[in-house]
Amino acid sequence: MDTITTSHDGEDPVSRMRRLQSERRSRGGDVMAGVLSAYITTPRDTALEAELDGLIDSFLLTQEAASSGTARQVGRLREGRSLTVTGQSGAGKTRTLERHFHRREEFAGYGDPDSDCVLVSVTTPSPCTLRLLGNEILAAIGSPVERRLDENVVWDMVHRNLALRGVRFLHIDELQHVLQSRNPVEIGKVQDTLKRLMQNKDWPVWLILSGLPEIGRFFAQDEQVWRRSRHVVFGDLTLEGDADLVRRLLTDYGKGKAKLTLDGVTDEPFIARLLHAALGRFGIVIEIIQDAIRESLRKETGTLAVTHFADAYKARTGCQPEANVFTAQGDWWLIRPQEGLVREEPQEEDGDEEEDDKPRRGRKSRKAGKSRKTQPRDRRNP
Repeated sequence: MDTITTSHDGEDPVSRMRRLQSERRSRGGDVMAGVLSAYITTPRDTALEAELDGLIDSFLLTQEAASSGTARQVGRLREGRSLTVTGQSGAGKTRTLERHFHRREEFAGYGDPDSDCVLVSVTTPSPCTLRLLGNEILAAIGSPVERRLDENVVWDMVHRNLALRGVRFLHIDELQHVLQSRNPVEIGKVQDTLKRLMQNKDWPVWLILSGLPEIGRFFAQDEQVWRRSRHVVFGDLTLEGDADLVRRLLTDYGKGKAKLTLDGVTDEPFIARLLHAALGRFGIVIEIIQDAIRESLRKETGTLAVTHFADAYKARTGCQPEANVFTAQGDWWLIRPQEGLVREEPQEEDGDEEEDDKPRRGRKSRKAGKSRKTQPRDRRNP
């Protein structure tokens, strides 16, 4: 069995890691830490903040009606509401929600299991069943299940413990995992159970559901819930609509946070390549910018240039030089960033005709590979 030993000078592994990391930070690591922790607000933050305000307002109206003794007359006002936040993977949904949850005073103590915060977040398990989702919620509110229980028992505990903890808002992330089930009965059970959370007479809960675009129709078949739901969509960025936003991100991160001079990375031709490399996803755009800044700091160039983005893209995708979106000549917009590791097989030499006629299992022809590469969507204007 391996053991951890100290070096000859008495320096243990953890101390050595701290020393080396400190040396790296002296060479730009502190700057990079600031770049990674920075959050730059955009119009989507304004839209999300307005919808969270509305969700909180609807909760307060319910409380006011209950305290005034008119709860029986307010009907649906006693029920919770739902807010969905949707977008493709890499659109920045999770980080944006976390940012708003942490900064709102109404959710003070968010993320601290010992606080009295009225908001709790969970991530939908994959694969997801009603019982597993209930177990995740119980764990998040400090009542983990130590043994396997029937789903009805689990959800009785969920209702009871949400009230005991004072939780009024439940954020469920990656909800598309529910829809991945091929069992429509299981999907229906989750839908009905979440609906009952909102409609519980004694302790209604307000839901914030986030995930891929398909979750936008999670309650679409239930008119009662559908009309009490609101939606925020994190769409893909486009060159026509978002060039100024991307330019601001490049400036704020590169020049503002990293103190680098920008060299050829703010004009529209470059921004078009950046958007294509990031699939038009806001979160991925930021990641690539941060990766390029890291390359610049590592090389101590003092500038943020195209070559740094090319190096960052190569590291992210493993692409060949001719398939690097930032430096490729010709039809660069036909490059598929997700297929950076795909390599075409070399052209086979003509051999024995009888041998060539035999089927080759698990092998794709070079011609077929080229055909596949000429079909991707042109993302210069997603």
